Amino acid sequence: MLKIAIYNHKADVGSTTTTLNLAAAWQRQRQQVLLLDMDPQARLTETFKHIGLDMQKHLFRFYQTGTPLAELIQPLRNGLQLIAANKELMNLDSQFGRGPATLQRLATGLAQLHQTHAGYAVFMDCFPGIGVIPLSAVFASDLVLVPVSADYLSIHSAVKMDKALNALEPVLKRRVQRRYLLTRADKRKEMTAEVEQEMRRLFGSEVLVTRIGEHAALAECGRMGQHVFEYDASSPGARDHLALYFELQDVIKQLPRLASSMA
Repeated sequence: MLKIAIYNHKADVGSTTTTLNLAAAWQRQRQQVLLLDMDPQARLTETFKHIGLDMQKHLFRFYQTGTPLAELIQPLRNGLQLIAANKELMNLDSQFGRGPATLQRLATGLAQLHQTHAGYAVFMDCFPGIGVIPLSAVFASDLVLVPVSADYLSIHSAVKMDKALNALEPVLKRRVQRRYLLTRADKRKEMTAEVEQEMRRLFGSEVLVTRIGEHAALAECGRMGQHVFEYDASSPGARDHLALYFELQDVIKQLPRLASSMA
C-alpha cells in the first residue's frame, strides 16, 4: 500500500486540487485509490457531499470509537473511494494529545487496512498547519508531496516544511522522503521561473520537473464536484496531473521503501 501525504504549512497552495486530481490520474492507470480527507475544513469531502455521502462515516470516528478505517470508506460514483472529514477533527489534539500513541495511530490503522486493501494508493489531504492531524499523515506516509505555489511567500513556507520534516527524522529513525511540486505556475510570468530556480537551488532534485499550471479547468472541476479528467480529460490541467503521475512512478522506483510498498 502506497501512502502519499499532500502537505504544506501554507494554505492556498492547491493541496486539495492536487490530491484529488493526482488520485484520479492514478485511477486512470487502473489502480485502486483511496482519498483520506485529513482537513477539518473538509474541502475534499465538500466536493462530493452533494452525491449523498454518509456524513456519520468520517475519520474522527477512527480516533473516537476505534472504528476500523475499512468501515469508513465510501465509494464515489467516479470510482474513487473516500474517507470523509468533518470539523470534529479540529478537536483531535485537545482530546487525544500529541503523544507517540496518537501520532502513530493512523499508521497502525493503515497497516490494518493493508490486510484487505493491499495494492491501494492512499492520498492524504492534510490540514495546512502543525498538529496531530498532518503529523500523523507524515508518520504514516511513504512520501510527502509538498505543493508550492509560484509566489515568493511559498518559498519561505517550503523552507519551513523542510526544517519541520528534518526535525521528525530522529523520531521516525528514517529519512522523510519528500518532493516539492510547483503549483499555480504560469510560464508567461517571470516570477514563476524565478520561484522555480530558487526552489531548485534550495532543494535540488527533490523539486519535481512537472509543474501544475494555473488552468481554468482545475478551478472549475472541483466546483462541479468532479476531478479534472471527468470535467475535461483533454485539458492542460489533466495533462499536468498525468505527467505528475508518471514522474512519481519514477520517484517510487528510486526509493526502496516506496518500491517495496508497491510490490
